[in-house]
Amino acid sequence: MKRFLMEHKDSMKPPYISTLDGILTAGGELIGYQELEMDSPYLDVHEDTSYTKDYVTLHSHEFYELLFCRSGNLQYLIGNTRYQIRKNDIILVPPGTSHRPLFLEQLREPYQRTVLWINNDFFETCKQNFFADTGSSQYAPQKQLPYVIRPEGTLLNQIDQLLAALLYEGSTMRLGSELYRMGLFLQLFCLFYRMNDHPQSDIPKPENTGLLDQILNYIELHLSEDLSLASISAQFMVSQSTVSQLFKKQLDTGFYKIVTQRRLIESKNLINSGFPLKEVAEQCGFCDYSVFYKAFVKEYGISPRSFRTREKETHDFY
Repeated sequence: MKRFLMEHKDSMKPPYISTLDGILTAGGELIGYQELEMDSPYLDVHEDTSYTKDYVTLHSHEFYELLFCRSGNLQYLIGNTRYQIRKNDIILVPPGTSHRPLFLEQLREPYQRTVLWINNDFFETCKQNFFADTGSSQYAPQKQLPYVIRPEGTLLNQIDQLLAALLYEGSTMRLGSELYRMGLFLQLFCLFYRMNDHPQSDIPKPENTGLLDQILNYIELHLSEDLSLASISAQFMVSQSTVSQLFKKQLDTGFYKIVTQRRLIESKNLINSGFPLKEVAEQCGFCDYSVFYKAFVKEYGISPRSFRTREKETHDFY
């Protein structure tokens, strides 16, 4: 089966930029964040830059996304948790997890990162089998890696060199390049789990500013329920205008936009888990299937049923 980006391979080579709705390629084509798919069956790597005028919407992917931040001092929202990101931090976003950078317009320099996309099945195979014959729990691959990793010293240099090698192999596509890149990734994989087994002294901690984080957590836990400004303001005993202004000021987006995007991202996860479509709409808080259908098509440009068929074909392909 021919993958989406194979049809856009030349246009996806840098330079391209992040925009309000997706990636603008060198050929002038706009590819939405939700539409992005992998070229390789295993992993893709490229460099990306967002500028202060850019706005990245809340989105998720069907693969792991690793971001090596070559510039820093920005906030990043992952799920319902915000992190303060520094230069050389590594962000690891699992499949189906909502995420977006915050306040790019406040940065003094462009947000530059090396981006690594890892096929979910490939990553899970590494987790389940790579250390199976060690007989030791010291580097147990079943441990969940944190969303944000902060490498330092020699380890940082090793990671930087491995990513540089991945970028080079990805640009040359020489004989055996796919296998070589897989080997480079496995080295990264080992380094990450070794770091996780020996916690850093400077562990990135979630931001916590009180009301906003409480509301984000509440939304995450109550997607199937009424999530209106009125219900949230009553739950937290503040005015509706306070909630609305809080989202606009802290997240640079509207309250209802965040709620709808979170519901739609969760709907993709449920569809991929095999739930009936009408049940998906109900569990994600849509009043009926018609409302869910229209919101899904508007956000992703594809119907829920077609999305399910496409993802099943993709999974069968691997």
